[in-house]
Amino acid sequence: MGELSELDIEHCLRGEGLGLQVASFRCLVRSDTGRLSSPLRQLYQDYAVETEPGGFYDFRIRLAKTRPNFWKSWEVEFDWDGRSPFPAMPLAQTHPLFEWGLNWCVASVSALHTVIHSAVVERAGQALVLPGQPGSGKSTLCAALALGGWRLLSDELTIVSQSDGLVQAVPRPISLKGTSIGLIGSQFPCADMTEPVADTHKGSIAYARAASAAVAAGEKSAPIGYVVFPRFRPEAELVFEPLSRAAALTELMKNTFNVGMLGAEGFEALARSIAHAKCYAVEYGDLSSILQWVDSTCRHPD
Repeated sequence: MGELSELDIEHCLRGEGLGLQVASFRCLVRSDTGRLSSPLRQLYQDYAVETEPGGFYDFRIRLAKTRPNFWKSWEVEFDWDGRSPFPAMPLAQTHPLFEWGLNWCVASVSALHTVIHSAVVERAGQALVLPGQPGSGKSTLCAALALGGWRLLSDELTIVSQSDGLVQAVPRPISLKGTSIGLIGSQFPCADMTEPVADTHKGSIAYARAASAAVAAGEKSAPIGYVVFPRFRPEAELVFEPLSRAAALTELMKNTFNVGMLGAEGFEALARSIAHAKCYAVEYGDLSSILQWVDSTCRHPD
């Protein structure tokens, strides 16, 4: 992508589409919004692309301008073969909508694997899974770890293979919301981040570019060595509690999109994937304390 100009990318998006390789997934992207070429070039500069698309694509998506009537402002719609879980959004939110839509597509085509709503990074051959609800601080923690030397596997989806229990890497830009944008920007001034987009349904949102090394290792999977359930509470002292694997499995089930559809085999595969993992619940009040704890606790794989 980095070898193309914004004009080249825009031409592809408005024409037959731009083929984008994200780890093992092939995606064809089209858009007439004029709002996607700049963030794509910034954030996806290390990804392989096709300017003359052809062959099989896991998903073909389109972000199209729409205007309900003359008195309304232009909006953007996300479409994947006539499907979308999202309503039309303001045109300024084209890029966040693309990222959200791509998450939905990846989760949908990964239905034969266990898909957990969780950030995940890797170091020394061991994956660290960070499940959490909105507000838990998982994306901020994921960004800090990924920018601090851990390999990014995903900031949103932990895809666990049913066959071998390994986590599939899908490194993509890391989403940051609200105060996390300034926090990560100040602590990691070299981070390549987009300008924030305000007033989305998640508040202000910006994206940090994934490290080139993480993108290059996009097809390298990893076993789960650690499962950490972070909970951010302002000004709280750091407190952690080791969890049994049974307790961790129960909590993981709450964050899993499709284990119910996979039935008993899915449950058993998820249980096997954390059979050798160390599991913790951690409450913390500042980023530095949780980073120090992770660095000391998740350092030596068994």
